[in-house]
Amino acid sequence: MKVFWITGASSGIGEALTYELNRQGHFIILSARRESELLRVKNNCSFPHKAHLFPFDLENLEELKAKTEQVQRAFGEIDVVILNGGLSQRSLAVE
Repeated sequence: MKVFWITGASSGIGEALTYELNRQGHFIILSARRESELLRVKNNCSFPHKAHLFPFDLENLEELKAKTEQVQRAFGEIDVVILNGGLSQRSLAVE
């Protein structure tokens, strides 16, 4: 099994990827700003013991390198990083 680190794991595509990859038995590191939402996602996983929270804000660029190093120290080699964090615009293209 592989180790996946998913940013934006608290909703949308990141949440769906977390459930599917966890269902397949992979080890998942979940990142997003809202720890309470990450905990909700973890608790809804098929194998919650294989889902670990690592909350942080991608907008805080000054901390990004240190956070990446923290993840590597805590979890070792990461096989796949899915950079999914972001904002969505819910409106018509013409708007």
